[in-house]
Amino acid sequence: MQTFPAKRVDEIEVPPTPGVRVGWSHRMRAPGRIVMVVKEGSCWVRRDGGSPKELTAQSVVIWEPGEQVEYRIRNEGGKIENYWSEDFSEDEWNALYAEVFGQEAVG
Repeated sequence: MQTFPAKRVDEIEVPPTPGVRVGWSHRMRAPGRIVMVVKEGSCWVRRDGGSPKELTAQSVVIWEPGEQVEYRIRNEGGKIENYWSEDFSEDEWNALYAEVFGQEAVG
């Protein structure tokens, strides 16, 4: 058995958006082990550029340190929880935000 104290826990809930083809997605390099629990709805996950794997509620994904983390919650809505063994520093988070939203979004 492997265990770790969670240094960060987040919950992402996306309401259903009928007729809209986009959902919510996220992509980053895991700073440490991340355990993702699909609590409601469905999503897909992808590891290091592989093919997406469809998941439904009551599924669990574990990413190891350094792996590319990528997932998308479908537009039907859903809820996931992420448990992080390590977190990014403030500078690393700012760099991730700047990459996604542009440098002007980092204040």
